[in-house]
Amino acid sequence: MIRPAAPIAALLGALLSACSPAQILNATVSDAGVRMEAGISYGDGPRRQLDIYRPVADAAGRPLVVFLYGGSWRTGDRAEYAFVARPLARRGAVVVVPDYRLYPDVAFPGFLDDSAQAVAWAVANAAGLGADPRRVFVVGHSAGAYNAAMLAVDPRWLGGAGLDRTAIAGVVGIAGPYDFLPLTGNTVAVFAPADGPETQPVTYVDGRNPPLLLLAGDADT
Repeated sequence: MIRPAAPIAALLGALLSACSPAQILNATVSDAGVRMEAGISYGDGPRRQLDIYRPVADAAGRPLVVFLYGGSWRTGDRAEYAFVARPLARRGAVVVVPDYRLYPDVAFPGFLDDSAQAVAWAVANAAGLGADPRRVFVVGHSAGAYNAAMLAVDPRWLGGAGLDRTAIAGVVGIAGPYDFLPLTGNTVAVFAPADGPETQPVTYVDGRNPPLLLLAGDADT
C-alpha cells in the first residue's frame, strides 16, 4: 500500500473537511519540537490574549518575535497563525501571537493600543520565556504590518504602554499599507473620524525609529 506523507495526508484531510486556508496551512506544519501555551492575557477582555510558541529545549537569550496578523482590522484570530509561529519556534525563536480588538468593537487607534500592550507584555516577560528582552522583533502582515510600523515610527503607542520604541530590535512588515490616503472603502469606517496624515506611518518616519524591513510583492495592491 502506498501511504501519503504526513503533510500530504493532513492537507487532504483539511481540504475534504472544508477548512479555511489558514487551517489548511496549520494542518501541514508540524508542531514537533515546539511547545505552545494558549490564551495568556496581556490585558482585559477576550481579544487581549496571546499564544506563545517556544522550542521544547530550554535555553536563555533566544530572539522573541511578536507576530501581528492582518485582516483589514476587521477579522483574524491568533489560532489561525500556528503555521507562522511553529517554524520560527522550531528554529530557535520564542514567538508570541496576540489577538487585538477589531472593528466594529474599536476603530483607530484602538488596535494600535492593543498591539502596543502586547509588545510591552512580550518585552516584560521575555526573560521568563527564555528570550532576550533586547532581541524583541515585531513582524506584521497586511493590517498587522501597519500596526507594527506605527509602533516603530510613532512613539505615542508604545509610550502609552510604558515602553520606548527603541526597545524593539526591529520591525518586519509584509505587504502592509503605510501611505494610503485618501481613505476609501472599508478603511473609512475603520479609521473614522480620523482621516488625515495622522493615520499614516509615513507621516512619522524621523530616523529615530527601530530598523524597518518592509516587504511587498511585485503585484501587491
